[in-house]
Amino acid sequence: MQRNETELEMVERHVRLGREHIARQNQIIVHFKDKGYPSEDAEDMLATLLGLQRQHEAHLAYVRKKLGLPVSD
Repeated sequence: MQRNETELEMVERHVRLGREHIARQNQIIVHFKDKGYPSEDAEDMLATLLGLQRQHEAHLAYVRKKLGLPVSD
């Protein structure tokens, strides 16, 4: 956690950064395909990022529920 950051803020940050990483990885894959480069490793990385994002979002739902907040945003 960053200084003075609550658990909820930390998990929200992880979800936000995860979405940014996924968007960037999709851009990389498009670029590779446009240039005719192999994209399998980039696609494998995207699959890993998507799995991590599911974990971040599940953690966010858990923390929100624990705090009595609505689970979906």
